[in-house]
This record gives sequence, C-alpha cells and structure tokens, in this order.
Amino acid sequence: MMTSSAYAALTRFLPNLMIFFVVACPSMVPAWAGEATILATRYPQLQQLLLAHDVLQARAYEEIVLTNESPAAAIGQRMLMDKLVELEEAETSHYHSAGNHLALLGPHRVFESRVTPGLLGVVYEEHDADQVRPLLAEIGTLPPVALQTLQRGREFVEQLIEIHLDPKVQDKGAAVSAAVENYLSDDAHSVASRPKSDELLSEHPYAYAYPVGFPQFSGLTWASQWLKIALLEIVLTATSDEQLDKDVENLIALYNEKLIRQHSGFVALPADIPTSPVIAPTFYERYPEAAYILDNLESLKVVIGDDLAYPGLDNRSQVIEQTVAAYTDKKANLAPDKMKYLLFVLRGGIYNAGGPARGGLSYPDRNWSREQSENPHVSISRGN
Repeated sequence: MMTSSAYAALTRFLPNLMIFFVVACPSMVPAWAGEATILATRYPQLQQLLLAHDVLQARAYEEIVLTNESPAAAIGQRMLMDKLVELEEAETSHYHSAGNHLALLGPHRVFESRVTPGLLGVVYEEHDADQVRPLLAEIGTLPPVALQTLQRGREFVEQLIEIHLDPKVQDKGAAVSAAVENYLSDDAHSVASRPKSDELLSEHPYAYAYPVGFPQFSGLTWASQWLKIALLEIVLTATSDEQLDKDVENLIALYNEKLIRQHSGFVALPADIPTSPVIAPTFYERYPEAAYILDNLESLKVVIGDDLAYPGLDNRSQVIEQTVAAYTDKKANLAPDKMKYLLFVLRGGIYNAGGPARGGLSYPDRNWSREQSENPHVSISRGN
C-alpha cells in the first residue's frame, strides 16, 4: 500500500493529467486493455510493475518539464550546463562509459529529492490496465509523433512477452517474426530494426542532459526498463514452468533491490542504459531484429529525455520531432556493423546496466581481466 505522503506526491498533478502514451489512432489498442493477458493472469504482481513503467516514464518527463519551468531551477540549470561542457570537452565522455552519474548529486537534487517518493509510489501502486493511459502525465512539449511511436513500442514489447508465455504458440520464432513485420508496417511510428549509430545517442546537441541533470529519474526509468528486458530473457530461457515461476520471483526481488535507498540515496539503480546484448543475450542472439527495436526504443526515450532536460530550448517540440524522425528512419544513422554496436553497448559494463537477468553480479565488472571473467555473461555466436 502507498503511504499518505507517496499518495499525495502521486496526486499532486492529477488536475493536469491526461493521456501520455495514447495515440491518435483508435485502432491501436494496448495489449493489456480489455481481456486479461497471460502475464496478468499468471504473474499479476509483475504485470503491475510493468504497467507502472509507463506511468513512471511519463511522470519523470513531466517532472523534468516542471523543474525547468521553475525560477528556482536557475542555479541547477547553470550547474548542468557547466557539466555538459565538461563532458563535451572530455575525450572519454560516452553514454556507455560507466560515468556513474548516480554517485553524485544531480544539479537539480532538491527537485529530485522532493519528487522521488512519489515516483516510488507510482511503482508500487496498483494500476488498472484500462485506466493507465488516462492517468499518464501530460507532457505539453511531446508532439503526437513521439506519443504514437512510444505507444507502438510499448505494445510491441507486450506482444513479445505474451508470445513466449502462451503455450499455444508453438513456433515462437515465426510469431516473433510476424510481430516484427507488423510493428514495422507503420513506418512513421516504428524505430529501425537495425542498431542505430551511437552518435544519435551520445553526440546530439543536448546529449547527457537527462542522466546528468536528473540521475535519480533516469536511474528509476532504467531500472524499470531492465525489468522488461530481463523478463524477456527468462521467459525465453526457462526450461519448465517451475523454473519460470522461480525466475520471476527472483526477478521481482532483484528489481526491488534496485529501488532501495542506502546511505541516503540510491546506490543500486542502473547508471547506464539497459540493452538487450547486455541484459538478455539469449533474446538478442535469437531475435536480433526485435532486440534492436527494443534498444532503439530505449535510446529514443533517453534522447527525448535529453531534449526535455536541456535548459532554454524555444523549439523543444520541433527538436523532439527531429529526434523521433532520426530513430524511425530505417536507412540513415545505422551502426556500421554488429560488432561495433556490441562494443558500444558493452562499454559501460553489465553491472552498471542493472546486472544479468538472473542476478549474480554484485559489483562492477569493468576492467576485469580474462581470468576474472571466468563465466562471461554475454556469448554471441559467430556468423550471425
């Protein structure tokens, strides 16, 4: 149950709330609306946490907008700009370089500390699948194309989960291929099924503004994304219903551990973007197109966060439209090859992205020697 303070924080902006990930097209019905899904029936607690993911992302975006609109944020904005200049001038600055932004207090620490209890309340509040969308925060600067693209991505992930939980789907590979084809059929609102160049993430004009400006917000949303990717890994690799039940129970426990405050702050939240090769290598190896879609969607969310967090933009909506166009373009800004993409996403280390789906990594793995990495988490077959 939510505490009274968490509930108050959650409802503080209810008068302004409206649909966030809703799309203009009424034919796009969420997978979790209407009839109960297999996930909701079999793992209701997990389904609640995944429903909360959408509310959490929307609330984080809204709080960023509200922070930038506050006159009291001027000092934090100047601190953020100074930090971004430092990162731009640093030769090693990189989204996947394990900068450990969470080890430092963000420039908007007062705003984050005030809002975070409400965001945690969102995570553990019970959500009605039919009411999630109307309760999502209004983000006035998010253009319709962004809303539709994010919503379509959400539905795609839900479909992947259902495919692997449904015993009636015998040929999982064919079902995933069909889901990918259907997802890509709306070209304007689907991200590429090939990896995008790292420059879109780490070299655009407003890069780093989201994780540097709001490290707790980005960490919370990345923890929730980790949960989604990790779930796909365990539903794909479980060898029995009994093992899957145990894996789901462990998955929820691992997720909860990431949200625990220690030493007056969050020390277990991901400090890097969770991606499929890092968190779900089996899923990535078996369904690379689907995995690239998931990773591009998360990268898109981060860049939208950068666009929202960067102070003083007069044409913010137009900037976000350009961001969405870059990720939905199926031909431009693609990574030159699979290996370069793997090196890019693995640069930050498995630990900083949230750790393996089944746990077992309790301290940073960066700069390990080959001898230390006796049982590497990521194993990608040659020739794919």
